[in-house]
Amino acid sequence: METKGNGKVSTFYAFILILALVVMTIGGTLTYYTLVGKEDDDSTEIRTGTLYINYIDGKKIDTYDLYPIDEPGIDSDTYVYKKRFSVESTGTLDQTLDIYVDVTKNEFVSGHLMYALYDSNNNKINSGSIPTSGRLLMSSDVFLKSKEMKSYTVLIWLKETFENQNNEQDCHFNGEFDIEAEQIKYE
Repeated sequence: METKGNGKVSTFYAFILILALVVMTIGGTLTYYTLVGKEDDDSTEIRTGTLYINYIDGKKIDTYDLYPIDEPGIDSDTYVYKKRFSVESTGTLDQTLDIYVDVTKNEFVSGHLMYALYDSNNNKINSGSIPTSGRLLMSSDVFLKSKEMKSYTVLIWLKETFENQNNEQDCHFNGEFDIEAEQIKYE
């Protein structure tokens, strides 16, 4: 059995509930349109980083005519394999680069085939031996600004061991350059 007081209370709470839903809907709608209206023209701009790689002497590496020598200089042309390439950022973001050589074939004795990586100012960035297979990281985290171009030269030679190296005659090395970029996100 219902009393008159309970019916008025139920109606009052139903009215308050409907009023609260109306206020929340209006408030949410006003908030949405206020945020959308205040967006700047460039706030939805998408920025990208684009990398252009110019393998000046080709992407593939195929050595020949290597004779055992001590480490050559950047100007050496005899008994050394030289490869040049440039990397240019044409996008709107700065990037860091990792420069690799993917070794597909290396018939030389392990530790005898060497490399040196030089920048465009003829400064040596890195050097070491080329593995018999796998991926060789020649340089990592090289900074490349937006709209900037950097050039590199790689030298590959057969290390002189001062022992009989006739067993390395007619050996071959094949590989390819691979450059990976990571865009720098500024906060």
